[in-house]
Amino acid sequence: MNPRARVIPSQRDGCVTPGQEDRYSMASWILILTATALGSVPAANVPLPVSLELEPMMAVPVQHDGRWPPLDTVAHDLVKTITGQETVQGQDPLLLLLAWTFDPGTWADQPLIRIGNAELRAELGLPAGQTVFSYNELVTHDPLVAQIRALANLERGRKPNPLESKVSDLNEKLLKLQGVFDNQAIRMIPDGRDPLGAWRPVPFADQAERTDAVSAAWTAAREAFLANDAPAFSSASARLKAALAELPAAHRPAPELLATELRYNHLRPFRAAWQVMLAGAVLAAAAMLVRRRWFDALAILGMLAGFGLLTYGLSLRWQIAGRIPAANMFESLLFLSWGMGAFAIVAMLAIRSRVVPLTASAMGAVALLLADQLPAMDGFIRPIPPVLADTIWMSIHVPVIMVSYSVLALAVLIAHAQLVGHAVAPANRRLAAAIDSLHYWYVLVGSLLLLAGILTGSMWAASSWGRYWGWDPKEVWSLIAFLGYMAILHVRVDHEPVPPWAYAVAAALTIALFAIVIPRLEPITTGKALGLGGALVAMVFFVLARSRLATAVKSILAFWLIVMTYVGVNYVLGIGLHSYGFGTGAVARYMFLLGGLDLAFVAVCSLVYLVRARSANGPTEPAAIPTPA
Repeated sequence: MNPRARVIPSQRDGCVTPGQEDRYSMASWILILTATALGSVPAANVPLPVSLELEPMMAVPVQHDGRWPPLDTVAHDLVKTITGQETVQGQDPLLLLLAWTFDPGTWADQPLIRIGNAELRAELGLPAGQTVFSYNELVTHDPLVAQIRALANLERGRKPNPLESKVSDLNEKLLKLQGVFDNQAIRMIPDGRDPLGAWRPVPFADQAERTDAVSAAWTAAREAFLANDAPAFSSASARLKAALAELPAAHRPAPELLATELRYNHLRPFRAAWQVMLAGAVLAAAAMLVRRRWFDALAILGMLAGFGLLTYGLSLRWQIAGRIPAANMFESLLFLSWGMGAFAIVAMLAIRSRVVPLTASAMGAVALLLADQLPAMDGFIRPIPPVLADTIWMSIHVPVIMVSYSVLALAVLIAHAQLVGHAVAPANRRLAAAIDSLHYWYVLVGSLLLLAGILTGSMWAASSWGRYWGWDPKEVWSLIAFLGYMAILHVRVDHEPVPPWAYAVAAALTIALFAIVIPRLEPITTGKALGLGGALVAMVFFVLARSRLATAVKSILAFWLIVMTYVGVNYVLGIGLHSYGFGTGAVARYMFLLGGLDLAFVAVCSLVYLVRARSANGPTEPAAIPTPA
């Protein structure tokens, strides 16, 4: 087994699960006692050392969250997790982590933990005008302590409500910060017998039963840090690394792997990639106006440069994790962007259109921007359960399904452009046919890849769970999305009329489907009735509507089925086996808000087109199939 893919017991905890009740029932008391020991007098902003050489300490291997990363990675992870920001006061995360570890009494009174949700602050009785709180403020706040204690009584198997979920997240931040203050977060001492055994933190000399070389060097580093003594800190760091290297270790990460992870941390390839892609999108948009070959080459070069940076970042992440980087929502967004670039490169060989690099650069930049900037995205490398990793099908299914999403995302962008074209120039038949042809090919390729993704996903399910199909919410919605795109492809403008018997068969199957589903939904509430009615209207529209305008509208609606498969199942339903993106709260609200705005956009463009087309009395002509270059 690849040692980089090994999984050890993780120190991260999610919501309350069996076996965690005692920890949550005692958590509030532990936090209060720790806060009392650390003191409760507010302090001003703490000056940090400015001349220390941190590079030697950055490369020290530690055990953290089921992996053996360099200390630099642990610092970035803990600072981001606790504060919600990549850094505080513009300081290096490692400098902050060492400050919290070496001087907890001072930093316990510093505002570090952000609670941006006004509803949560009101529910907990926190000051309405304050958004960032100190450790001591929160662990001695009685309403929060009561909510944390209540987590222990959460009914097993019940999905936590938004308040409980946010309190659980807040409690995790407090526990992590408490671990840092207690000198328990940095685990440098390896297990000498068990390769998967738990590593231990280095005690300070005044806390250790006996002072050895490691403890003495760690204590010297603390003293030099607090005194801002750069030469002494460098000397202590060197002695610490040398003493740690002499300890017996059943497993120690390779220096080359640590160097790769440090290079990945400092390069930030995905941030650089979306910035380059965004520049490429601007160039591609300008190329639509300039219409010169040399400017087209610049736009393509921008797209390729961003794609190259993204590919390099994925390769680094793959080396570090020892698996394909496709195990969570953050990594899936990376592949979503990568798929857009990969398809654009292939498409440019067959379709000579300035639209291809424009859509690929723009949508690829958006996907990476979301991954980089959304607070809910966890960009750190985490281990995954061996049952999911120990199969080749994960490495096949995830890239295929994400590339299919990428192509269909490009198709929906073209569909929006098609709607605008219909509304602005309803009589321009040549433009309408050209855009519709390009849109058709994107939908066709994306649908075939979506089918391949569903099939390879079933093979992965059989390998990991012992069954090909289990009517899991993710599986059901992927099937619904696929059927939506099949309706688009089979009800084309240029197809022959559908015979009456086919409509009769479809009607009979629809009646049978609703006869099976409706009894399972009883009692039928108003919301369920509206949902069933909307589903029926959508089915009728997908089958009967036949025009270029209808094709564009159906493509947009079908992509929202993809959004429901990709995001809604995790953040709205929050149930099922596909738990890599579970969440609550703002994601669902944003999803419904964007969906409503998109529906309004579709309605306005369609209405404008219908009014202008009727006044101009300009019939549309059948869509042409593009001829590959």
